Amino acid sequence: METEKSRKEEWEQIGRDIEAKLRGEAAKIVGAEETADWNTIGLDLESKVRGEVAKGVGSEPDADWESIGHETEKDLRGTVAGWADAEAEADWETIGHSMEEKIRGETAARVGGEPDETWNQVGQHVEEKVRLGVGEWAGAAPEESWKEIGLKMEKRVKIAVHDWFEK
Repeated sequence: METEKSRKEEWEQIGRDIEAKLRGEAAKIVGAEETADWNTIGLDLESKVRGEVAKGVGSEPDADWESIGHETEKDLRGTVAGWADAEAEADWETIGHSMEEKIRGETAARVGGEPDETWNQVGQHVEEKVRLGVGEWAGAAPEESWKEIGLKMEKRVKIAVHDWFEK
């Protein structure tokens, strides 16, 4: 007859067998001995992952995490530098300035300005384009001010509302 103690022992053995089976399978996956302990399996797993990441960023498979981080940062910095038209070896501050100049220059060119203009000058070009576009809709001449454009817009809106009510 099965006792409470024997049932408990049986389940404890089942638990140990499951843990041993899982540990053995995990050990195989990471290339450790099937009888390795969890600490060894963890270290082997970390080594395997680190090696794959190292290869992925162009480092040696036995590189440490710090070296991998430096290589990753160097690659990323080079890529961003390319976007900014900066030298691949440039520092982040130089890349940031190059990126800002490139964006400002391209924005200025799109609104009719010069690439070396300041953000204030670029903003003035944008404001001028908007004023001309809204003024054209309102029936204003290009030289008219925002106030004059506003009065013409108000007149057009009033006419549209009156026409709508009369329909």
